Amino acid sequence: MKKSVIILLGVICATQAFSQGVGQVFFNNRYVSGIGAPIVAPIYGVEPGAVPSRVIRGNATTNGGTAVYTGPLLVGTGFTAALFGGAATITDENSPNLAFVASATFRTTTSTAGFFIAPTAAQNVPGGVAGAQGTFQLRAWDNHAGSITSWAAAMADPSVAKGSSALFTPSFPLGGPTPTGVVTPPGLAGLTSFNLAVVPEPGVIALGVLGLGALLLRRRK
Repeated sequence: MKKSVIILLGVICATQAFSQGVGQVFFNNRYVSGIGAPIVAPIYGVEPGAVPSRVIRGNATTNGGTAVYTGPLLVGTGFTAALFGGAATITDENSPNLAFVASATFRTTTSTAGFFIAPTAAQNVPGGVAGAQGTFQLRAWDNHAGSITSWAAAMADPSVAKGSSALFTPSFPLGGPTPTGVVTPPGLAGLTSFNLAVVPEPGVIALGVLGLGALLLRRRK
């Protein structure tokens, strides 16, 4: 009887050890080795001149893509990057299933411009399951010297320069314990570059259109 109890406890412990865990991923926009590597997706600032509202997504022509950026690469702790994710497949960028995963500020040297200070440990993905895929979006904003501490706060202020990547679903499963063993967490395969932009509120745009229409009408008279 005692032997049977010991065996049963051993089976329970083994089952718990290899139960399905929360999915994990490495949060990095420059991931040179590991599952999903290489990932090189620097983030750019606002387009200069008269087009601060221009939104660009995709890797640059100098980085295997077709996008053309003229804004500067982000440098310094004045900018924040935040990863949002959840269980695949999410197709709506405003989905509540895209939950906050982790955030970081950007590196401070020009040689590493565009890349944030990535944590060394893998991050848990809320709603993600080890061994299954996840969907992600990387977002970034000007944190106004640390006063804008979240994406929600950045979205609430139209004067804040902000931007986000396209949604992406890495082909590699999330890491963590599964019933058949432990899966190594992957990098953010499929992540590409994007820029920050200052997009006016719809009301401001509408007023601008009305003003332009009134000016044209006045000239016609």
